Amino acid sequence: MDPRSTLSRLATSGFLSTLLALGAFATAQDALPVDEVLDNVTAAATELNDAAFLLTGRVIDADGTEFPLEIEIQVMPQLNLASAYIIQPDALADNQIVLDGDSVYSYSFLTHQVTIFDADDPDALGGMLPAGQDGATANLSLDLGQILAGYEAQIVAVEQSDSGAVYHLNFANKDPAAMILDVDATVLASDWLPRRLVFKEAEGRVVAELNAEQLVTNQGLDPEDVRALPEDAEIIDNRGR
Repeated sequence: MDPRSTLSRLATSGFLSTLLALGAFATAQDALPVDEVLDNVTAAATELNDAAFLLTGRVIDADGTEFPLEIEIQVMPQLNLASAYIIQPDALADNQIVLDGDSVYSYSFLTHQVTIFDADDPDALGGMLPAGQDGATANLSLDLGQILAGYEAQIVAVEQSDSGAVYHLNFANKDPAAMILDVDATVLASDWLPRRLVFKEAEGRVVAELNAEQLVTNQGLDPEDVRALPEDAEIIDNRGR
């Protein structure tokens, strides 16, 4: 889901202050420098064979309408393979998306059709997928440093939890004219994988909030299970147009 296609009417300025009030935070000397945190995230993303999680959160449309998100995600980054089964928003319930190498497969429950796009097709899924640095539309990396390469990162706070340190980072866009100016990220030091991303535009208006819940990694996912779509669906191939 491309967060650039939605706009926020809510600010998140109270988010970190609330965390500060509720939790005990590590002192500055206890926290790792931001470059080391990003190196750890890169290493964890590189070593990841597969992951499955429930993507929750919300996107906010231009008129302030909020759409809840609940999407079952399976991803195998080294194969450039991922699937998404949509539970919410209700209008897209039971739709499925499979990103497989240079192709995007979009299944519509309503029409019982699978439409296939080139992954670098800007019209794939109505432009919902974010463009990658290599020109591909689908970027399956969990490496924040790669995904947000055009942003300047800093550590905002470090919270101590039962499972270890929780890093709260801010990524500020180096391009002041960009639509998404800031991204807030939450990373757990227990595995150095991101758990929460908040995309914001000017004046802190939230575009999207994404949470990775029930995360399970390196469980030995079968690529064919990740690719699976309804076998009797009509196929519409829009590749090579």
